[in-house]
Amino acid sequence: MVVVAAVVGCATQDIPQAHRGMIFDRTGAFAFYSGGRGFSGSALGPGTYFTGWYDELRMVDCSMVTEREPLTALTRDGVQFGLDIYVRFSADCSDEAIRSLLGELTPDVNRTTISTHKVYETFVRPAIGEAVREVVSPYRANDLNEKREELLGAIRKRFMDIMLQREKRTIVVREVNLSNLDFPDAMDAANVERAVQAVMRDKAIAERERVQAEIETMTMRRTLAEREGDVAAARIDRIGVALRRNPEYLQYDLQLKLPEIYRTAGAAGNLVLAAPNAAVLMQPHPRLPVPMEPINDGPPARRANPMIRHERSPDATP
Repeated sequence: MVVVAAVVGCATQDIPQAHRGMIFDRTGAFAFYSGGRGFSGSALGPGTYFTGWYDELRMVDCSMVTEREPLTALTRDGVQFGLDIYVRFSADCSDEAIRSLLGELTPDVNRTTISTHKVYETFVRPAIGEAVREVVSPYRANDLNEKREELLGAIRKRFMDIMLQREKRTIVVREVNLSNLDFPDAMDAANVERAVQAVMRDKAIAERERVQAEIETMTMRRTLAEREGDVAAARIDRIGVALRRNPEYLQYDLQLKLPEIYRTAGAAGNLVLAAPNAAVLMQPHPRLPVPMEPINDGPPARRANPMIRHERSPDATP
């Protein structure tokens, strides 16, 4: 029973997850060298299968992977630069594709499994290199950096066209991305210098616009000052004409302001001011007639104005 169990246990084989395969029919002495017709039956999914003493399973890795492909391309003006292409793909694991892959490729993992790397090297790498060369060669080096998105779209489209035309039922491409553009050192230095010059140009333009704005502001302020001066001059002219017609208004206005002036001066210090005589401030206008005093033989009478002093002459007759 132990021998039978050992023989039966050795006659089974597993297909792991994300793999598909087929039974490879082999023969030997215990089978009297009958059979051995190679792949037989349909494609098998993950699981455990009875293989007998001689038969084996051949498998294809159907897992999805991402491969990075560094490439170099020559531009139209003879500049060679590098770029990185990332391709996310998986092997086509339909029944017909499994039979085709097992019939065209040799296993590279334990002599039983075709890996995704084997599929990539065989089908994807030549196609992506050809697509990059065909798309990049018409461009000049200076145009590549500005047309990166356009370049990526053209590479993806050309690569998918090549895969559909040549490699049917072998690869399922999920995504193609352009990750990096590696320019030569001289072009990198030139790009940096170009960027610096662009920044300096923008800064100079901004400074010029600021100066122009300040000039316009100063011009507008000057115009405003002239208009305000015109308004003030017109006001002064009107006030001057009015004062020439009514010069007594200045004395009247001063008389009204004196109480407040005294109040402020007294509150600010110890200065005591006496109010002036209203008769002194309110002098008659020169154009108005001044009443004549009556003639008297006696001593001259003091006038109503206390600020005018009358002195008697020494030789005057009393």
